[in-house]
Amino acid sequence: MKKQLLLIGLIFGMFTAFSQEVKTTDKAATTPPATEQAVTADNDFCPHRINVHFGGGFANNTFKPIKSIATIHSCAAMAEVGYTYFFHKHFGIGLGVGINKVGATAKINEKLTLTNVFDNKYWGQKDIIFDYVKYTTENLVQKHNVWAIEVPLTVQAEKKWGKHGIYGGLGVKGYFPIAANAKYTDGTIYINEMYSPDMNVNYVGLIEWMDPQALKGVASKQKMRCSVDILGDFGGIFGVSRATDIYLGAYASYGFLNIYPKGNKMEFENLGQIDSKLISLSERYSNATNKWNLLQIGVKVGFHFKTCKSSRTDKFMRDEKRAFMDEMKKKKNEPVVVTNTIQEYYYFVPTISQELLDESANDPNKKKALLDLAQSLSNIKILFDLDKDIPKLDDNKRQHIDRASEVLKANPDLKVVISGYTSPEGSVAHNKDLGNRRALAVRQIFINKGVPGDQIAVQNYTAEDPQHKIDIPEKEYPEQRAVIFKIEKK
Repeated sequence: MKKQLLLIGLIFGMFTAFSQEVKTTDKAATTPPATEQAVTADNDFCPHRINVHFGGGFANNTFKPIKSIATIHSCAAMAEVGYTYFFHKHFGIGLGVGINKVGATAKINEKLTLTNVFDNKYWGQKDIIFDYVKYTTENLVQKHNVWAIEVPLTVQAEKKWGKHGIYGGLGVKGYFPIAANAKYTDGTIYINEMYSPDMNVNYVGLIEWMDPQALKGVASKQKMRCSVDILGDFGGIFGVSRATDIYLGAYASYGFLNIYPKGNKMEFENLGQIDSKLISLSERYSNATNKWNLLQIGVKVGFHFKTCKSSRTDKFMRDEKRAFMDEMKKKKNEPVVVTNTIQEYYYFVPTISQELLDESANDPNKKKALLDLAQSLSNIKILFDLDKDIPKLDDNKRQHIDRASEVLKANPDLKVVISGYTSPEGSVAHNKDLGNRRALAVRQIFINKGVPGDQIAVQNYTAEDPQHKIDIPEKEYPEQRAVIFKIEKK
């Protein structure tokens, strides 16, 4: 018992240690406060999970000594709920609690002989001693059931590509039996021969039979011991909403400790006045083995809930974007200003440096130029195919490029910064070069329109850069292969 308490203490100690908030220093700490807040908000990562799993499958049986005379089926079922803290984007540690049931059924057909049997049923006499009793069991069905509480502690890994991905867990669990029994549900016993030395009589042939009703309800309670199991599960996760994934996978567990104590005693219920033959029979099959290391293999299904995203559904995001666009329409005669409170929802609306905004406050011509340039650039949504640097343009986008080019040529103190972005596929080095080539390709379009090269600067960001998540919060990969415009003072 002390060893079990020590183990449980270690499990909870590990969970507490790993569950502490880890504060890290981001490179974005040197950027202005507004950008820093947007980076730390990182809507793509939620460290908290509530997992609900249901499963079932095969278990090793408890009828080892009689497997040669019995048809045996064993199965297991489980349900659990747990909390996982992801201390890394792909790795976390979880603690749960669940209930497990193992059931084994044996159909027994055997010829038996019991010796030195006391009986008070025959000839109306008491304590008649039969030297032996021979009888046959026909389709004698006995079931074992073990109910237990499980407390799993696992290290979990999760990797997603878009909405879907893979999930795995490996760890240990405490296995605490709370109830176990063995009972008869069907069968017949035929008594074939008895010999009584007291009466010197040998009874041969069909003397007595017991129908199934005589066996039903006869049960024995069994004491069980706790165990420590190693467990693992692996499968796929399928996103159904921003906050919920469906899990489908396989699991296995094995108990290190024998959960049958040595010298296990059967405590019989509902035996009443049934004679000693049935008691002996019950003892034989109820206590079929005194060693059992539980093995379970099966499938799991369930749900993974990201609690910190429960209020941020796709509908919520669409409503927020729609509200932002309505607000933009109301300010159509003002320069486009993207503040931190709405920065999360914009996509292709260009930002304007604070220096230019200050200068245009008292200059109507500068204010109009900024407005015209911002409105033109906000209508130029340039995307790229996977691993390509050729801009996808139509006539409407080309018209807005022409308009933006005219504004830049008429205002040589203005500058546009073109940032090239990539989706997560590919290596960081490859994507950095690809993002730069995309920005240069769009820059060349403006230069071909007559815009001086010193008015068009380029930058590039990969999916791993914090700025990528600020400028392009969209999760769909095709929407991340783009360029973003920023307006600055030359």
